[in-house]
Amino acid sequence: MPSRDGTFYTSPSASASAAKGIEATATASAAAAERLLGLGAREAVDYRDPNWSATLRGGFDAALIIATGTADTALPLVRDGGRLRSLTSDAPAEERGITSWDLYVEPNAAQLAQMAEQAAAGTLKQAPEPLPLSEGPAALTRVVSGRAGGKKIVLTQE
Repeated sequence: MPSRDGTFYTSPSASASAAKGIEATATASAAAAERLLGLGAREAVDYRDPNWSATLRGGFDAALIIATGTADTALPLVRDGGRLRSLTSDAPAEERGITSWDLYVEPNAAQLAQMAEQAAAGTLKQAPEPLPLSEGPAALTRVVSGRAGGKKIVLTQE
């Protein structure tokens, strides 16, 4: 498949990509398609259509899987050497040089409570890097590749 400067999202999460010049395609319900196109997605495909993947030409640089059960179907749409990240714990085995893994966010109530107490007391020592929301895709790339330098990245409304 030819490479294309784009990212493929398997959920309604394409909003910040267009601002950075990233061509994004989203899968979403038909009801959400217009909203996603308005947010900058180049294309919105109804994931409820059993043949949704056949409507896309593929060659995507990356896929971010947020809809359960779509990772295996999305993998063939990623170019050789691309990346697939799944938030739904169903990342398929790596193939064709595509890195594929599950991405987890693990909340910890005790740590959050401690941080809230420190924030209220004015003793919380954090060095967040505030970035505009439009830089979200680049920030994710830095975090996933381990180049965030241990910083906490906070995306802010522009």
